[in-house]
Amino acid sequence: MMFKLILCSLAVFLGRLAALLCRLAGREATSLPGYIALKVYPGLLGQLARGLSPVIIVTGTNGKTTTSNLLARLLAAQGRQVVSNGEGANMPAGVATALLKGARGKGHGPAAVLEVDEGSLGIVLRQVSAHLVVVTNLLRDQLDRYHELDQLASSIKGALAQVPEARLLLNADDPLVASLGGDGREVIYYSLERTPLSRTRPADVLEGHLCPSCRVPLAYTYYHYGHLGSYRCPHCGWARPEGAFRGEDFHREEDGFSLDFVFNDGRIRLTSPLPGVYNAYNVLAAGSAGMLLGVEPSVIREVVKDFRPGRGRVEGFRLAGKEGVLVLVKNPVGMAEALRTVAGNRPAAYVVAINDLAADGRDVSWLWDVDLEPLLKSPYARIICSGLRAWDMAVCLKYSGVSLEALRVIPDLEAALREAVEEPVDYLIILSTYTNLALCRRLLKGMGAQSEAAYMPPVSRPA
Repeated sequence: MMFKLILCSLAVFLGRLAALLCRLAGREATSLPGYIALKVYPGLLGQLARGLSPVIIVTGTNGKTTTSNLLARLLAAQGRQVVSNGEGANMPAGVATALLKGARGKGHGPAAVLEVDEGSLGIVLRQVSAHLVVVTNLLRDQLDRYHELDQLASSIKGALAQVPEARLLLNADDPLVASLGGDGREVIYYSLERTPLSRTRPADVLEGHLCPSCRVPLAYTYYHYGHLGSYRCPHCGWARPEGAFRGEDFHREEDGFSLDFVFNDGRIRLTSPLPGVYNAYNVLAAGSAGMLLGVEPSVIREVVKDFRPGRGRVEGFRLAGKEGVLVLVKNPVGMAEALRTVAGNRPAAYVVAINDLAADGRDVSWLWDVDLEPLLKSPYARIICSGLRAWDMAVCLKYSGVSLEALRVIPDLEAALREAVEEPVDYLIILSTYTNLALCRRLLKGMGAQSEAAYMPPVSRPA
């Protein structure tokens, strides 16, 4: 026992020392301190999480960072102290780093909102006793890491079995996520009702659409995106659960969206500056979790109205008199939704920066499954493919119908960005996989770009 205490203390000391050195060197200390600390004492997560209450885990394929950051903001606005890995470092090392930073003497802040990579959920829940687990969605992503969706869902179900006392907040519109409920535990669902953007046919390559009970294809009344929508099994009758929290009367606004947030017998109108249906889900997930944790509806309305994530899926910037947007893409559905959000009827220059490093996923075959229709319908002036898999992206675009006159391949990212800036348009769109994202930020800053975390380029769409 004494040896473990010494190891734990040493791990905390070395982790904090690493964080200090990173800051002195001008580097972000989001994962390295936790990585070092866990190497010294692998059981550190459980020790650091003691005294935190409640502990909320947010996991899923898309929306983790925005959802967890918004939830942390809601709890803080309600007067709670919050420990969070808000920078999006969601592997065990990133979680440990957040807990190291949040430690205060004998304990931590009274609440923790932790974004956790879906592939690492079992590792974290083995040590951290969660009070609430939020699962946003399960989409095909990094096949070499997560394999097929059914296998990922099974892995998450096994991870959740380690915390049988935790409440689950699940996205009812995703049949894979909805199927994680049951086993006698308390399960709460949230859902988004039909919107003007809903479709009666899927726009994306359809996966995760089989009934989890009898494996018969589900019948959908409508789709929001991917396999998310309103569904029912024509064979056994298993259907989309009723949402205790619902988004109704969704409207796309000039800057963001608005919807009715419905709960129990109450209803409030939420207005958000975030773009896209996928952000409506993020707001619903965070708002629902906030309600379960005692956040007042009026607080939710005020925080959502002004909330814009700093670094995340969509970041605005200005450069050389042009408006720009930097978007993280990592799977077919996410990239398709990004294009539906940012590709409109404004002439734009695109940089599509695709890497295949471990954090991106080695298998880039997903590029062929992206619905590129929003891009093809937009008045693109130039599309520059960059990154390690620039040529793969270019071939996909060519066979999708992109004009060869508009297509360029420049693997060097800095050269690609400079080429895009020279285009005679006032709108730049950069689509980047994970390992190119930080480099894009640094290069844009070096070129004189001004980050506009509280700014989103106005989106207009073709009719």
